[in-house]
Amino acid sequence: MRLLTATFTALMISAAAVSAQSASMLDRYFTALDMETVFEVLRDEGVTAGQDMSGPEGVSPSPAWTARLERIYEPKKAKQFFLEGMASIDDLEASEEALAFFETELGARIVQIEIEARKTLNEEGGEDAAAKNVATIRKEDPALYLMYQEFIKVNDLVESNVAGALNSNLAFYRGMATSESYAEGLSESFMLNSVWEQEPEIRQEMEEWTINFSSVAYSGLTKAELQRYIDISETPAGQRLNSVLFAGFDKMFEQQSYELGRATAEFMIGEDT
Repeated sequence: MRLLTATFTALMISAAAVSAQSASMLDRYFTALDMETVFEVLRDEGVTAGQDMSGPEGVSPSPAWTARLERIYEPKKAKQFFLEGMASIDDLEASEEALAFFETELGARIVQIEIEARKTLNEEGGEDAAAKNVATIRKEDPALYLMYQEFIKVNDLVESNVAGALNSNLAFYRGMATSESYAEGLSESFMLNSVWEQEPEIRQEMEEWTINFSSVAYSGLTKAELQRYIDISETPAGQRLNSVLFAGFDKMFEQQSYELGRATAEFMIGEDT
């Protein structure tokens, strides 16, 4: 999955963390994949999801809660965590061939349609409309449906996203456990068992989301263009690029979930400062 933007010169993980060549590659990642826009979209998603947690059995809705959510999902912080995750992958240059694809006209167009597809799915009724579209494609154009499935498999989207979601949920519990009011009830074994119990539901959601996303995002591509995308994803460079991006997103989502857990515990017991 790819989504990134420009001018990354201001953020350095540490002077020793990246060579000048690696810094140049990171700059290319952020420019070619329009990451700045991605972080803004994810900020909106995070704040909306966090507000959905408020209510009689959750956090009391308030301007203070919204402000806390906006700090948790602030794009500059998201970028910092993302970069820390990327830094865990050696030899960023190994993804150069795939990265160059996103610097072409087709690659740049794909970046933007993926961003727009995510926004569309976030709209009210977006998921339901996409699911109906998938059912139509499966019936009327099974070859295209199979191409979407191949794209999902080649990019390991279900397994990687399931693993990321489980780790994020665990991070949320660990964030809540930093509060003395919840620490006793949130033992490590309880948290791990609770997270694993969620795995079947998360897997089903990811299977549905990835095919819905594909049908929305790639409906504007010809089959030949989609096949080019699949082909580049299958290359060693494409696989490495995916590894780099998932490392970045996993680190970012885990840190955000941990902070959300801490904030949830604080607000639920009234320590909303």
